Amino acid sequence: MKCMVDLEITREELALVLVITVMGFAFSMKQWILFLDSLNPFTGLIVYYVILYFSLYALSKMGLVIWKIRIKSALQVFGALLITMAFFITVDWESPWVQYATGRAGADVSNVLYQAEDGAFWYLWSFITSNPEILRILTYVVTPLILTLIGVILVRKAEIIGG
Repeated sequence: MKCMVDLEITREELALVLVITVMGFAFSMKQWILFLDSLNPFTGLIVYYVILYFSLYALSKMGLVIWKIRIKSALQVFGALLITMAFFITVDWESPWVQYATGRAGADVSNVLYQAEDGAFWYLWSFITSNPEILRILTYVVTPLILTLIGVILVRKAEIIGG
């Protein structure tokens, strides 16, 4: 069986990678986390869903959301899953970074709180460094960049040739 993967991506796909990467940077900034911390849980949820709505709307208007792709393989499903994971890393705030940014680092918190996309990647990156600022960049910028790039390649370009 011969397997071939076309790694070329379009401008729109590259824009998707960059948009999600920038979202990760902006939405993980300490000022943003402190703003969210100032909101009550219901208002914070409304802000979260406003971000989700406008992100999806803007991305679809820019042609960056890959809605028109017909999923034909398990690799494409996996690629879409990676893009979804990258997106939720940028808009979930469930990692120790939130505790650090709000001045509550060291507080005893259940591991369940951090079992979201960003919390899990924060945990993995923490085996490399314990610096919260570096962990923020690795979790909220580098990880979404890598996941979205791989996801775009798998969704749009993965072809299995042969039997």
